[in-house]
Amino acid sequence: MIRTFKAVTAVAILSLLASLALGQYSESPYDAAKVAAGELPALAERLPDQPSVVSPQEGEIGVYGGQFNVFADAIHPWNDLTEEPARGPFLLNMTLDNTFEPDLALNYSFSDDFTEFTLNLRPGMKWSNGDPFTSEDFRFKREDMRDFDKAWTQEQFGTTTGYPEIVDDYTVVLHLGEPIPATLLNMVHWKGGEWSLFHPSKYLKKWHGDHNENADALAVEEGFINWQEAFGWHSEFNPLNDWQKPTTQYWMPLEFSTTARLYERNPYMAQVDTAGQQLPYVDRVLSQVVDPETAQLKIITGEADLAWGRVSFANYSLYKENEASGNYEVNLLPSFQSGAIVYHPNLDHPDPVKRDLFQNLDFRRALSVALDRQEMNEIVYSGFGVPLQHTVVRTSSFYQPKWGQNAAEFDPDQANALLDGLGLTEKNAAGIRLRPDDGKPLQIIIEMENGAPADQLQIHELTADYWRSVGIEVLIRGLGAGASRPEYETMEWDVWISQQNRGEMYVTLLDDVELQGFRHWGWTQWVRANEEIEQGYKTAADFPDGLPGAEPPPEVFHMYRVYKDLQDTVFGSPEYRLLATEYFGKFNDNLYTIGTVAENPILFIARPDVGNIPTQLPPWLEGALDLNHFSGTWFYRQ
Repeated sequence: MIRTFKAVTAVAILSLLASLALGQYSESPYDAAKVAAGELPALAERLPDQPSVVSPQEGEIGVYGGQFNVFADAIHPWNDLTEEPARGPFLLNMTLDNTFEPDLALNYSFSDDFTEFTLNLRPGMKWSNGDPFTSEDFRFKREDMRDFDKAWTQEQFGTTTGYPEIVDDYTVVLHLGEPIPATLLNMVHWKGGEWSLFHPSKYLKKWHGDHNENADALAVEEGFINWQEAFGWHSEFNPLNDWQKPTTQYWMPLEFSTTARLYERNPYMAQVDTAGQQLPYVDRVLSQVVDPETAQLKIITGEADLAWGRVSFANYSLYKENEASGNYEVNLLPSFQSGAIVYHPNLDHPDPVKRDLFQNLDFRRALSVALDRQEMNEIVYSGFGVPLQHTVVRTSSFYQPKWGQNAAEFDPDQANALLDGLGLTEKNAAGIRLRPDDGKPLQIIIEMENGAPADQLQIHELTADYWRSVGIEVLIRGLGAGASRPEYETMEWDVWISQQNRGEMYVTLLDDVELQGFRHWGWTQWVRANEEIEQGYKTAADFPDGLPGAEPPPEVFHMYRVYKDLQDTVFGSPEYRLLATEYFGKFNDNLYTIGTVAENPILFIARPDVGNIPTQLPPWLEGALDLNHFSGTWFYRQ
C-alpha cells in the first residue's frame, strides 16, 4: 500500500490549472523579445504540461521587469540572490501551517513502511537550456556522480544500499534502504533541490567517460588531465566553475568574473503565479563581489536594492540613520532564532579541573545566571531580541515556557553562592577565583572565528565582563574563519560558541545532535561506532583497540538515543511530540548549553517599491539566506 501525502490546496491548484490553458499563460517582455527574434521557442513549448502554480506569500501579483543589484563578500554561492541552493524551487513546498504540497514534482507518495518515496515529475519540464528534466537526472546524480560528489549532498538516502529506481521518464522511486520518515521533510529544503537529488545529466554526460568514449580527449583539449578531472570541474557547484551549466532556479548565469556575477531569468522556469504569469518577475540580477566593509558602505548609500545575508544588528542605527538618503527601508522580518549566541561548555575537557567544573550543573547554572541578558539585548540588539535560555524555538509545537526561563534571570548573588559552594572561595588580588589544584587563576577561553559579525564580539565582551564580576577570568580567542581546528577533535577547548538560526523542522528531525549542545567529537565517534555494531554493519572485531572516542555519560548516551528515535518519527505525530518533549526537557533541565538572547528579527533592507517581502517564515528555514527561496515573487511596484 502507498501512503499519499497531498496538500489541502491541491484541489484549488488543479482547478486553477484547468482554468489556465497554455494560451492563457504569459511571459516577461524580456523573453517575449527573444521569442520574436527566434532565440527562444514559444512559451507553450517552454512550460511543463502542468506548471507549478505559486501563490505569492504576501498575495501581491507582480509585474515584470527590472534588475536587482546586490553585493557579495566572496564568489561562493551563499550570498544574497546568488546560486545558493535555496534560490530556486525544491521538489516539494512546506506552507506556513506545515502542509506539504508539490512544487517541482507533480505529485508524490510514501510507502507505509517509509522505505520507498515515489516522485512523479512534471512532463514537459525543462532545464534552463531547454534540456528535458527527467528521472534520468536523479539516477545520474546518485550513481554517475557519486565518486565526484560531496557526501553531505547524499544524506537524503539512508544506508549505502539506497538508490533511485527509474520507472519511466517522469517517475522515480527513491529506495531508502531503511525507514526514513524525514525524507518527506528533506524534499522541502536544499536536500530536495538540484545540489542534492538531481543534476543536468544530458549536459554533463559529454564529460563523463561512461557516456562519451571521447571524454578523455575532450578533457585534454580543455586542459585537464583526464575525463574525471574535467567532469569534476564542470559538475562542481561550490564554487560554480561552469557557469553555462543549466539550472532549475529562477535566474541562470549570464556572465561570471572574479568580481561580478550577472544572471538573467530562466526562460524555462516551471512556475507560474496564480494569474498565469511565468516566474520570476524580475529579469536580471547583478551581484558584485566586494570586501565586507565596502558591502556595508554600498548598503547604507543605497546602491544595494536588497540586502539581508550580510547585515548586522551592530549596524542597525547606521542603517536607520541613512534610510532616507539611501532610499531604502529597514524591514524587520520574523525570527526563527533559538540563540543569537549560544555557549557550549566542554563537558569532556582533558583538564580534569575544568572537566569536573563543566560537568557540574551548579557551575553551569552559575555561568548562566551571571549573564545580564536584558542588558545584552538592549546594548547589542537595540531591544529587538528576547532574553532567553537556549532551547527549541518558541514557535515549536511542543515548546514549554519554563524552558526559555530556566536559569535565565540575572542573579550575580546566586552565581557567587553557587561558585562558593563548589569550593572556589580563594581569590587573587584582582578578585579572580583560584583553581583548587595549582592555585592559578581560573580562566575560561571563548572560541570564536576571526571575522565573525560585530554583534558576536559585543556579546562575548559583555559575557567576559559578567563572568569576571563573579570571579572567573575570560579570554576571547579568535580563530581563522574556516580554519582547521585540531583542538576540536582532541577536546582541548573550553567554551565553543554557535548561532542557532533554525525553525522547528531543523532543531528536531533534520539537525545534528552536536549542534543542539553535545559538541563533543569523542562522544560522537563512540556513539556512531556503537550504532554500526548494533545495526550489524560492523562487529567488535572491527575495533580491536576498543570503540573510538570516549563513551558518553549514561544520561547523555540516553539523550543520543532519544534524539535518534525522534529523527525516525513522523513530523507532527504524537510520538514526535512525546520524544521531542523528553529530549528538550532533559536538555534544558541540565543546561548543557547556555543561551543569551534569541528571536532577533531578520534585518531585510530593500527599496521601498519592492513587493512581496515576506512577513511570515515557514518552519523549514535553516538560515536567513533561505529567504532567497521567495525571490521569484519579489518585484518592483510601478
